[in-house]
Amino acid sequence: MLKNFSKALTVSLLGLSLGAGIVSSAAAEDPVSLRLSMHQASNSPEKKRIIDPLVEFIESKSDGKIKVDVYANGTLHGAAEGFKALATDITDIAPTYPIYQSRSFNLNHVTNLPLAFQNAYVGVRVTEELYPEYLASEWERLGVYPLFYPVTATYDLITTKPVSSIEDIKGMKIRGGGAALNEIIERMGGTPVTIKSPEVYAAFQQGVVDGLLFNTASILSFRLDEIGKYYIPLGITRVGIAWGYSPKTFETLSPELKQVMFEAGREASILYADYVTEDTDAAIEAMKEKNITFVELPEEELQMVRDAIAPMWDKFVEENEAEGRPAQALVDALREKTEKYGAMTREEFVELQRTEPVEGLFPGK
Repeated sequence: MLKNFSKALTVSLLGLSLGAGIVSSAAAEDPVSLRLSMHQASNSPEKKRIIDPLVEFIESKSDGKIKVDVYANGTLHGAAEGFKALATDITDIAPTYPIYQSRSFNLNHVTNLPLAFQNAYVGVRVTEELYPEYLASEWERLGVYPLFYPVTATYDLITTKPVSSIEDIKGMKIRGGGAALNEIIERMGGTPVTIKSPEVYAAFQQGVVDGLLFNTASILSFRLDEIGKYYIPLGITRVGIAWGYSPKTFETLSPELKQVMFEAGREASILYADYVTEDTDAAIEAMKEKNITFVELPEEELQMVRDAIAPMWDKFVEENEAEGRPAQALVDALREKTEKYGAMTREEFVELQRTEPVEGLFPGK
């Protein structure tokens, strides 16, 4: 009888052991959950065109080992609070625009200088190649790293007041967005007003500003074509709008999953450059259909604008060099690379991003 009891006990313990092993194995295979937060709306082009495909790529490429939960509509934080949200473990991936943290960045503002990049594809590739040597240290001080670092469409003017020449801009209250954008407005004779993106529609509608210096690809998503009456294509600047991630989260991932995230960042850069290019064309067509007046300034007036904003490059170099930062070397490298990639096609850009990604964008990558 004791022998039978001992045998039964052994079987029971073996069963418990196997059961525990199954539970342990299942727990080990639980997917890593990442929180991706954004101030843009859940029905915005940014979410549909960039974030949704990005999430699908991460979850598919990781074979379900990573699950991404998206929090849109500013649920977790506002437009300018992505850095803080990452640093305080509120989120794992978020928009982290240096222009919203202008005092925390210096050399990174080179992406916002006028006429820096010929198009969005060139902007992405050149910015990524500049990052390891010139831009990374400013991110590291904040304890945040960029997952991908695209640039916007060109910033153009859309106004409610008639504009037929540069003279008409003088004295107008124009939304800039801070830093270099505000300086551009001042150099054109306007009065810059800093308004965060989510508040732009109401400010424009209520007459708080007479116009906006705004990236054309986002005109439709912000419904600015419902208010604006005049569109003045200037094509004078773009803005670097990186999406950051928490290194604390990244460090917990296996080498395999780190590679997935690195590749995801490169795919997102392609998605964003496509979005910027395609939605700029869509916005222009939509504004034409709504009979918004297109004001094509004569070449001599456009040159006046270029001449007025050109000194921003010298100012950028002088101020940073005075603080011991290698701004001249950065500007020289940027100009060399934009010349190298200036004629790059979309197909060539995609090939580079997928087969020759820039080294040094991620720790160990």
